[in-house]
Amino acid sequence: MRDELRNILVANVPMVNGEVWEPSAAGPDLPKPSLVLREASQDVGQAYADYTSLYEVWPYVRRTTFKQVDAVSKEVISALHQKRFDVNGVPHYAEYIGTASEDIVDDEWDALTRGLRFQIYSLAWLLHQPIEPDPVQAMQAWSMKNFPSLQLDPTIWSPSNVTPALYWRTDATTRVEPMNWGAWITMQLNGHVITPDASIRRQYVDRITRQLAIDHVAWMSDKSKMRFLEVSADDGYDPFRDGQIRLTVRFGVLRELEVYPFLKHTYFDEKRGGEVHVE
Repeated sequence: MRDELRNILVANVPMVNGEVWEPSAAGPDLPKPSLVLREASQDVGQAYADYTSLYEVWPYVRRTTFKQVDAVSKEVISALHQKRFDVNGVPHYAEYIGTASEDIVDDEWDALTRGLRFQIYSLAWLLHQPIEPDPVQAMQAWSMKNFPSLQLDPTIWSPSNVTPALYWRTDATTRVEPMNWGAWITMQLNGHVITPDASIRRQYVDRITRQLAIDHVAWMSDKSKMRFLEVSADDGYDPFRDGQIRLTVRFGVLRELEVYPFLKHTYFDEKRGGEVHVE
């Protein structure tokens, strides 16, 4: 991940002219302005969320004025904040969460600096593999009909306050009822509303929850109904790890039909008392 973050900074922070270093290679002789990128910590999360990592970016400028630190910091935040990027095919999302320190006068390096902290979320739960009929696809279709302004395709979305993202995932199968034609399946789905502004997230969580309560059903790809049994929401839940919306659904899956060979030719054998023969 460090290499991907470094590449983003090199490409999008022109003030440092490609001078982005790891702590092991940094020192008093660094050209200024420059950036030092370090990993602060890693937090193992739920299986679907994989993990989150905390990275710090330290801009170092000549020991003149902190206005230059402000200018470089602004470019760094613009380069990484609310940006989505891939690491070995797995999507990640970066958020600026504040400074790691006060403004610092570094006498040893003869520089001015401050630490900028970024939370990096692994979005491994975006890699959903549908099985027909798929409840996640049904909710995506429902969402597209009721909230067309939301970004619904997690492989390409970039959440913003203007166009928030909504992601549905399966959390658990809570009940299976076998039937002669197939089975009834009861599942819990989680809805993740993702947007930088918490107040906007809250508005969309409320709107989506109310619409779920009104509609009662969504249509699956095989034209069958998926019924909404229970819906709850808490806009205080982590939009990446937990999802703010809990939806219990019930839908049916059909038994696969057994295929028998067609009869090619049938005739009666009168010599054997009218036996039926098939060829």
